[in-house]
Amino acid sequence: MEILEQEGICLRAVDYGENDKIITLYLANLGKVGVTARGCKSAKSKLKYAVSPLCFGKYYLAKKNNFVLTGCDCIDSFFALTQDPTKYYCACALLEIVDKMSMEEDYNHKLFIETLATLNDICYKAEYPKVCLFEHLKEITLALGYEVKAITFKDYYNYFLHTHGIKINSLSFLY
Repeated sequence: MEILEQEGICLRAVDYGENDKIITLYLANLGKVGVTARGCKSAKSKLKYAVSPLCFGKYYLAKKNNFVLTGCDCIDSFFALTQDPTKYYCACALLEIVDKMSMEEDYNHKLFIETLATLNDICYKAEYPKVCLFEHLKEITLALGYEVKAITFKDYYNYFLHTHGIKINSLSFLY
């Protein structure tokens, strides 16, 4: 059994069974991976924070056939994003784009750095979060390998939908 220790961002979490979740992490040195988090829904779980989307931390994973979450040291939960609906929607759109547009275990360090920088700017620096996200989307799409000529969020929405067949639901809240 291999033990991995990597920084990552939780992109999404889905309930699985009575007390478990399957989370999607974007790891700094591995890319997007699916991880089983056992027992994280129980009231006494010490890993509840680690399976929350937007959590940035050092994740400890065991790998047998698949990845299993064994621990996490939270670096930043970006909690302030949850206090402002516009900032939260912007962050959700970002996580959805990274999740849907990246391939499993396709390592892209530039995408990781840009995603983290975008979350940081939206959470702590942006007076106008929509403008901040829009400015970062150019770099995000470049990191994904695409050059998008967009003037509005609707342009990005249409690009992902018509070019790649991927519907980014969170973007529709922003235009």
